[in-house]
Amino acid sequence: MTTVVVAAAAVAFSALISGAAPTTVPPSLLSAVGPVAPDNGFPTWYRDSNGLAVGQCIDPKDPLCGIVANTGFDPAAPVVFPTNYPMESFYMLASARIQLGAGASADYTAGLESSFATKAGPAPGQQITFGRVRIRIDTPSAGHYTVTHPYGVDEFDVAQAGTRSINFTEDVGVAPGNFTGALTSRINPILTWDTGQVTGPNGDKYVGDPAVLHKVTGSALNTNLFRVDGPDIGGPGVNSISTDLFALSGKVAKNFGVDAGRPTYSRTSATGGFVDVFATSVPGEVVTATLPGGTPTTLGTDGKGQYFARVAFTGATPPGRVSVTNTSDNPATVVAATVTDRVIVTSATYDTATHNLTVRATSSDTSSTPPTLTARGFGALDAAGQQVFAGVVAPPQDVVVTSSAGGSDAAPVAVGGTANLPNPVIANAGPDQVVRQGQKVTLDGSASLNAATLAWAQTAGSPVVLTGTAPSVTFTAPTQDGALTFRLTATGPGGPSTDDVVITVAGVAPPTAVVGSAQTAYPGDLVTLDASTSAGVDSYSWTQNAGPLVALQGASTARATFTMPVTDVPLAFTLRTTGPGGTASATVKVTPRVDAVSVTQVSYRRSTREWRVVGTATAPVPDLVTVRLSASGTLVGSAAVDTTGAWAVRVKGSPVAPDASNAVTVTTSRGTTVSGLLITITP
Repeated sequence: MTTVVVAAAAVAFSALISGAAPTTVPPSLLSAVGPVAPDNGFPTWYRDSNGLAVGQCIDPKDPLCGIVANTGFDPAAPVVFPTNYPMESFYMLASARIQLGAGASADYTAGLESSFATKAGPAPGQQITFGRVRIRIDTPSAGHYTVTHPYGVDEFDVAQAGTRSINFTEDVGVAPGNFTGALTSRINPILTWDTGQVTGPNGDKYVGDPAVLHKVTGSALNTNLFRVDGPDIGGPGVNSISTDLFALSGKVAKNFGVDAGRPTYSRTSATGGFVDVFATSVPGEVVTATLPGGTPTTLGTDGKGQYFARVAFTGATPPGRVSVTNTSDNPATVVAATVTDRVIVTSATYDTATHNLTVRATSSDTSSTPPTLTARGFGALDAAGQQVFAGVVAPPQDVVVTSSAGGSDAAPVAVGGTANLPNPVIANAGPDQVVRQGQKVTLDGSASLNAATLAWAQTAGSPVVLTGTAPSVTFTAPTQDGALTFRLTATGPGGPSTDDVVITVAGVAPPTAVVGSAQTAYPGDLVTLDASTSAGVDSYSWTQNAGPLVALQGASTARATFTMPVTDVPLAFTLRTTGPGGTASATVKVTPRVDAVSVTQVSYRRSTREWRVVGTATAPVPDLVTVRLSASGTLVGSAAVDTTGAWAVRVKGSPVAPDASNAVTVTTSRGTTVSGLLITITP
């Protein structure tokens, strides 16, 4: 069964397997997302490329919203965030189903959804929105399926038919507090009934009524349907099914909210000053700003959604908050925004020679009691708004200056001065070595650091010829004892550097052949012949000279292996080693071990035709015990020996009954046979 599930992610969908990626998608994206609503933390609206904006529909008493009840949410009580709030709601939701018979179906969902990143329930800071395309189909046959819907064409290769053998979910934009991700989903434009928007009982407009299946319009691809093409999808020989009826919900936005921006105050004395409010909303709204205890001031607008006002205040203490209201909303949207001073970092410079970071900044509060400015991570600026921070080895790319009045600003650090010195070149010729006459020796300088070039040269000892290219070169040790010295020279911007290595050529000693002590092994054991402690060896040769012939693996290496055969005859192997000093040989014996088998019960019950043969074996697992009738050889049963050495063959309802011999034979996979075991027969 082919199942494709795309987990919720903050980035656009990407195919997980071949055939899962959409082959056709809408040509444009949602155009904008509205400001966050102060009462629930979700965007007030999303607008499509045709200019249609849809808002949250979270009234459980409104049948056109389609709110789904969930644990902890009482639809009969007032909706209050976060104590009584739905886990999911929709700016738009479209769904279609095609019944395929025998309980099977093809289901499609497309929506612009709001929910929460945690399953624990609604919580501040966990708000998420995303665009979803979901396709679930019970396919009757394996093969290639093509699904066409308002937001694209998706193709699937189904290896095995069955329930939800196509199970595809694409969620785009899931990131707490970041509501722009949904703009990159496929949900654009917003669908509406093909007969136009629906007017609700309260006069609000909706894209459709979810209780009524209806034709829709709005697909940028002109595919306002749900169609599945695939082998026998509609029954034998019917390879295409479709519907153009959808359950559609979504509320056309009438409230557009307001983003209060970052209001700042400025003053030159302790008697008063100004609060500057920079707000945004959709064009054509009436937006006001009200200071605590003051009267509203209407913001001017550029007609493109930008709003501004400068509001005067009096008194020695600047206002801490300002209420920004979109009075065009019904009810009006009120956002309480914190007022801070406006901080501007006028310069941030760093000198690589002195390691000094110099920061200069200003505050819009220039009264006789100005706020304290602080360079984050470094310290406070002086009364003139500047400071030199000494001993800074690694300056930040940007300096952030904060104010005790709440303002902040960041600026890139301009770097001057000389370049840092390059890392020093360090030559590393490797450790000294002791070698034999005639041995091939490698000089390795690859552990050197920061080198552009490496070069080897001999500085003492009997001359040799170096071959190869640095960092590694080789030579053959001369035929006389003595010390050879080689120098590695490393060059680069931080160099040069040299390092010497001494190679001591030792006299030639005859090789040794060390094969270890005699061994024992059970049949089936992997036996290792180990000569790795032999010395002065260039080559190894293992040969067998006693016992049943075995397949010897690695006969020309220090470690040879073979599988112990079923035998009672010892095996012997001879090792011959060869080196510059001659040859050597040694022999090792491998004696077979017997799998000692003890049988404690052999019984047969005629009424149930039940065999019980129980005992123990000494060979290590894996070991298999087989029981047969002694006369005919008919198999009674078999069982594995467990790690404690116990085994038990138990067969109930067996078609095999004791024969005239009234005896069984027990054989193990390790080569032991016990015959003539008499059977205890009971009624």
